[in-house]
Amino acid sequence: LFCLSSLRPTAFALETKMGDYSDPYFEGDEYVLRTYKFDYAKVTKFSNDVMWASACLPPCCFPCSAVEALCFGAANNRDSSNAMHLALTRDGIRFVFDKHPTACRLAMCDIGRTSKTVPFDKLTDCDVQEPAGTAVCCCVDNVLTAVTVDTASGREMVLRGLKDPFAFKSDVWGMKRGDGLSGVPDSVVATSMTRMEAKPKDVGGSWFAGGSAAGGPGMRAEEVSALLQKADKAVSLLTVIAENTKPRKVMGPTA
Repeated sequence: LFCLSSLRPTAFALETKMGDYSDPYFEGDEYVLRTYKFDYAKVTKFSNDVMWASACLPPCCFPCSAVEALCFGAANNRDSSNAMHLALTRDGIRFVFDKHPTACRLAMCDIGRTSKTVPFDKLTDCDVQEPAGTAVCCCVDNVLTAVTVDTASGREMVLRGLKDPFAFKSDVWGMKRGDGLSGVPDSVVATSMTRMEAKPKDVGGSWFAGGSAAGGPGMRAEEVSALLQKADKAVSLLTVIAENTKPRKVMGPTA
C-alpha cells in the first residue's frame, strides 16, 4: 500500500487546516509554512481491509503471510500511517516517511527515515483524483482520494486519503504562483513563474517613466540622461567613421 522507491514516494495524504500548524513533527522548523495531518483511522482501516482480502484470496498456501498479517499486520499498518508527515515549506512540498517497524517488528526489520522535497519551481502539475472502483479483485472499495504531484521528470508523489484535497491543491498552486498561503505571513516565495511575470515590469516601459508605467523600479532621470549622452557620442563617432571610409573617385590624366 505504500511505495517509497527510487525517490518517488507514494503516500497517503493529509488533512489540511488552513493556517493551523497541526503536526508537531515539524515544530521548530522555521522553513515550514503549513503542515497537513493524516486521516490515520481511514488510512489504517483501508490498509487492513486490503491486507485481509489479499491474505484470504486463493491460493491459500502462504501460511507465513497469513501469520504475519494476523500477528503484526494491524500494528504495522498503524505505524506506517503514523510515520508519514507532509508540509509546505519555503523550498517546496516536503514529505517525510519517518522510521517505523515492519514485518516481525524486530529492530533489524525497521525502515529508516526518508525525506523528499519537490520544489515549486520544478512543479508541473498538482491535481486531484477522486476514488472509484475497487482494490484486490473487487473485494475492497477504493475510498481514498489521491493528490498527484508531477514534475517534468515524471510523477513524484501520490498522496492518498486527503479529506480536503482541493484545499491542499489550492495551497500548492498559490505557492507556485507566488501568492503565498492565506493566514501565513511572509509565505510568498519567488518562483520561476513569479520571476517571469516580474521581468516585463522591470524592463518594459520603465526607462523613461521611472517605472511608473509598468509598476517596476525603473531608472532614475540622471541615469537615462547619461545613457542618452553616450548614445549621441556613439552615433557621432560612427558618422565620422562612415565619412572617412567613403570611397573616393580617382581622377585620371586628361588628354
